[in-house]
Amino acid sequence: MRAIKDYMLIRKIKSGDPEAWEELVHTYYHQIYSYCVRRCLGDRVLAADLTQDIFLKVIENIESYKFSGKFFNYLFTITINTCNNHYNKKKLTQYEFDESLIHVDSQTITMSIITQESNKQIQLALNTLPAIQREALILKYYHDFKVKTIAKITGTSVPTSQSRINQGLKKLRKLLDREEFMNE
Repeated sequence: MRAIKDYMLIRKIKSGDPEAWEELVHTYYHQIYSYCVRRCLGDRVLAADLTQDIFLKVIENIESYKFSGKFFNYLFTITINTCNNHYNKKKLTQYEFDESLIHVDSQTITMSIITQESNKQIQLALNTLPAIQREALILKYYHDFKVKTIAKITGTSVPTSQSRINQGLKKLRKLLDREEFMNE
């Protein structure tokens, strides 16, 4: 169903309908921004800039877009390439995860604090992983992509993507089990 809606929106965009463009951005902005925040180690300003760049690239290239596969996969491929290009150009600096990104629904304050601390520790551990493993884990566990889709988006084979996920999980487990890491 989403593929049909995307197809119709893109046809409208190609014919010059600005409302269709707004709807497309509205549909995908949060997911792209959320990925960028995690990929940018919690830097929300940089994530917003990269998200804007991503949507600019989409609109600049929408005329040449061919309807083969899901548009969402196409959009995430641009997202990953934009993030990778940014980090290939600039030296990476560490940022702390912004705790305001954690949503607190109906949890008690105590559970909220525990959740925030756990998420902070996970994000800090995630930040120490190599970029290719961090990227695979973010796509798998924060965006619920299947390994096959991750492979397609990242331009790797399914076994390579699965290996990156497994190696990343092993490294995360070791980091999170270390007492000195938990007390930083």
